[in-house]
Amino acid sequence: MSVTKRKKIKVTNKNFGDLLLTSAEEALDHARGRVTLKTETLDLPAEPPKFSKSRIKKIREQILDVSQPIFATILACSPSAVKSWERGENSPSGSTRRLLQIIENDPTHFLESISNS
Repeated sequence: MSVTKRKKIKVTNKNFGDLLLTSAEEALDHARGRVTLKTETLDLPAEPPKFSKSRIKKIREQILDVSQPIFATILACSPSAVKSWERGENSPSGSTRRLLQIIENDPTHFLESISNS
């Protein structure tokens, strides 16, 4: 994936039309090979893994040693969500799976990073 870094421009009702035309001209110049844009390639992480109900419960009980309500607070979700994951009724969202992955890989640093101190 390439990302083009540009300075921020304030768009107003007065300058919108001019900026739109300028952008279209720049896009055409690039498409025609007249302009080379500065790009930066980013390596995106893989999708977070799926977590089984037993794996989620293991993270909570064995890695963190916390109750379901405390685990829910750590993950910024409801205790009922944690219960439903551990029963296999629902699955955590992608962002929660990413947090579970981080906790599983490095619980100490994760907890330090979210502490109030």
